[in-house]
Amino acid sequence: MAADANSYDAWFCAQVEAALQDARAGTSQVQVMQAAQALIDAKRQVEPKS
Repeated sequence: MAADANSYDAWFCAQVEAALQDARAGTSQVQVMQAAQALIDAKRQVEPKS
């Protein structure tokens, strides 16, 4: 089990480091919330209200 935990920790640290070094533009919280709201609004138009 300890080997699995160590492997996971190494993998996780590598993922975090890669994300921190990623130079691509990120998505703002406003953009994410607008997209989520658009999905919610579209779903509401399809489903009848009870």
